[in-house]
Amino acid sequence: MAANVYGLSSLVFGTPAITGYVVQSHNLGNKCGVVIAVQDENGIVVHRRYDDITTEMEFEALFDGATVPTPGVTITVNSIEYIVETTDFKRTNKGHETVSIKGITSQGITLS
Repeated sequence: MAANVYGLSSLVFGTPAITGYVVQSHNLGNKCGVVIAVQDENGIVVHRRYDDITTEMEFEALFDGATVPTPGVTITVNSIEYIVETTDFKRTNKGHETVSIKGITSQGITLS
């Protein structure tokens, strides 16, 4: 017998609203891929340079008609395009099947 599902499509966790999922949590983080520190003759850092700013995104969600992206494809969240790095499924005996998707952007890569 098929399950009846009511009201799922009306639930959205703040931002982002991602089509096909009901987002339960959303995390964003930034880091530098390259950090250069220049020291003087006494070993004191006198200059720092930070390059390749990278943004990492992760969200956990319930399925609402979505298909899971495979690693290497792009996904758009809040108008920012990310390269999908990992997808993890979670199943429980008394709950919904959820997915965790991690994506990344890099300062030097233009996604089209």
